[in-house]
Amino acid sequence: MTQMTAKAGIKKHGRVAKAALMAEFAQLEDLNVYESINPLSLTKEQKKGALRAINLIKEKRDGRLKGRTVADGRTQRTLYDKSETASPTVSTDALMLSIIVDAHEGRDVATADMTGAYLKADMDDFVVMKFMDDSVDILCEMNPLHKRFIAVEKGIKELYIRLVKAIYGCVKSALLWYDLFNNTLNEMGFVLNAYDLLCIANCIIGGSQCTIAWYVDDNKISHVDPAVVTTMIKRSRNVSTK
Repeated sequence: MTQMTAKAGIKKHGRVAKAALMAEFAQLEDLNVYESINPLSLTKEQKKGALRAINLIKEKRDGRLKGRTVADGRTQRTLYDKSETASPTVSTDALMLSIIVDAHEGRDVATADMTGAYLKADMDDFVVMKFMDDSVDILCEMNPLHKRFIAVEKGIKELYIRLVKAIYGCVKSALLWYDLFNNTLNEMGFVLNAYDLLCIANCIIGGSQCTIAWYVDDNKISHVDPAVVTTMIKRSRNVSTK
């Protein structure tokens, strides 16, 4: 896939790229990822510290275009200690050992990615992001309710939003997703493996062990019964906050 800025994408593909970006904005709103806020309610420091929304256009191999919005989280790196942002990941040794167990027991194995994983985790801080220039017009065309909060700074249109979900680009998003996914597995009856207390969990289903190993939003699921593996893929993809 080829990725470019939204501005470059619109210049190259015109309304098709604009429609792709509008679809991305609509999806973010449907998932309650953010809410627009009145700029007058923000302090000067909050406006200055607002993360910039980065809007991208991806050209897929089949020719379709996909919009994507992420936060420019570079300004957050000095705000948190590393322990507050680093997400655990499965160790190479633990992953290899789990594969050996899978082979020895003749388990059915599948890998699955959690689409939009971060967007399912609640943001636990007050984080402000801002859309600028053409993206403001596209966002307001998609949802006219945002027009009331448009601000103009030095001749540039800006729209401030508060992040409700852990959007990609924020430094804490990976850890917030880890906590949500780990807690969900616990509620499903999974217990973290004693030799890898971070990213390998087991649960007895139908008299046999089911194992899930994960690396951020990529999972490896195994069980002797393929039907159990299929079910666990579906259940793990339905992770959501209460």
